[in-house]
Amino acid sequence: MKYLFGGKGGVGKTTIAAASALYWSHRGKTLIVSTDPAHSLADIFETPIGAAETRISENLFALEIDAQKSLQEYKSKLLLQYHQTLQEFDLNLEDYLETIDHNPGAFESAIFEEFSGQLLRDDYVTVIFDTAPTGTTLRLVFMPDYLDGWIKFLIQSRKGVLKLRDMLKREKDPVIEMLYDMQKKFRRVAAVFSSKQTAVNLVLNPESLAFEETARTIKTLEYYHLSVKSLVVNRVVDDGFPYKGYLKSQAEILAKVKRNFHHTQQIIVPFLGEEVRGLPRLARLQKYVNHLFE
Repeated sequence: MKYLFGGKGGVGKTTIAAASALYWSHRGKTLIVSTDPAHSLADIFETPIGAAETRISENLFALEIDAQKSLQEYKSKLLLQYHQTLQEFDLNLEDYLETIDHNPGAFESAIFEEFSGQLLRDDYVTVIFDTAPTGTTLRLVFMPDYLDGWIKFLIQSRKGVLKLRDMLKREKDPVIEMLYDMQKKFRRVAAVFSSKQTAVNLVLNPESLAFEETARTIKTLEYYHLSVKSLVVNRVVDDGFPYKGYLKSQAEILAKVKRNFHHTQQIIVPFLGEEVRGLPRLARLQKYVNHLFE
């Protein structure tokens, strides 16, 4: 099973994802993956975590996708593909690769390459993703559709080149084979996203900005026929909170969440009054997160 936790920056996605990973680790081998460049899994688990899988407890492992490392590996992969398939066109790809570090599209493609590899793995019972703030996460979710259309265009273009150069007699064209392999991978990722084996959960605080961003995200996901399994309203204060204006505003947001998203499971997580770091505090948070999976 795959679980994605998304939402506005600063709402507590990482702590909710970490508590969920702790829950599932009691039921089988579990991996939590951070795709957020501002990694905080290491802080929450109070142990160094990097691009290699780190054991947190008996069945719990974690890794943080290294954006720069992913970009360098992506560049190396492009260069290898060039040498294997595109030398005949005498393209100066090496010069292009020198500028790729400053290309946002290439950067996101590199992150997606790593993200999709983690999404497709089957050596864990559960994989949980602590994602970047909403906009970046949505681009990851929708990238398979974007890339599938682009690959179709490249395949048709390549077929045109082969026809023009009278190369159709070749038994196999390495470029087209590479493009078909990429297409298959992107379609596998899209299938995983839309399957019942993947659940998207959004985390928000009971505040107007977080509510508005959550509403926009749900609308965007629905447009692409993806549904949100659960909403986690995090850091809800009790009636003893000293600022009555905040309590009133919180009550209004909670009512709007209940009214506007009544078709979506809603979990209320109280403000614990302390920073959630370390397994003991995560275990305290976990008893509220458990309701996500009942």
